[in-house]
Amino acid sequence: MTVSGVAGWLNIRGLALQVRLPDEIYASQETFAYLVIANRKRFVPSFLLRVAVEGGGWADFSLVERQSDEAGSAAIRFSRRGIVTLGRAVVSSPFPINFFVRSTVLPLDVRGVVFPSPLPCAGFPVLPEQAGRGGRESLSPGYEGEVDRISDYTGTEPFRLIHWRLSARHGSLKVKGMTAVADEPIILDPDRLPGSDREERLRCGVWLVNRAIRANRPVGLSVGGRTIPPDTSRAHRLRLLTELALHGFR
Repeated sequence: MTVSGVAGWLNIRGLALQVRLPDEIYASQETFAYLVIANRKRFVPSFLLRVAVEGGGWADFSLVERQSDEAGSAAIRFSRRGIVTLGRAVVSSPFPINFFVRSTVLPLDVRGVVFPSPLPCAGFPVLPEQAGRGGRESLSPGYEGEVDRISDYTGTEPFRLIHWRLSARHGSLKVKGMTAVADEPIILDPDRLPGSDREERLRCGVWLVNRAIRANRPVGLSVGGRTIPPDTSRAHRLRLLTELALHGFR
């Protein structure tokens, strides 16, 4: 018993843990955290480790060699929107005999933002100056906008884009490069979106932001007396979702 106790104690010593949360987490939806557990012991490996993190997730590691690390993932779920902080993780193991389970606490300093869970909605209001819909040119390539370049024919472009006059002049097929037509930008005011309460309005806002940007429609926010200009990049989308996640908490 003494030998097994010492072996079990050594097994969970000399460990360090890193946890990385994904940059897109939605309330009440399962996602995965990325874990790396390191064994800093000089002479002995660690066996049969279970790493449990806040959010209800855990990952099992059968063996972590000495002076090395192993990566894994843990399913996590957070019930509410806002900032989440992981301050600790619990490492446990039944090694060397499955009679006692020993555990230790590893400190963490991990922060993330949980977005409201998307809720489909329709008939949303926008700011008056953005209420109309129409067409505008996008910087992305397309087939319906204005001519912005002439290039060689690759065999994938529609025949209607072939510039026959220039093709005859150069002795090879030339095509017109067109800009895409995108919808008019919109600015969402989360306090004016459909919903029975603030949480439903914010969930509606998350759904609209994701839907608009997937459709290449620039979207911005009017929140907290500030206006965030419309854009369509992923970084911009995450910024808008963060604003919605923290709305009312500041």
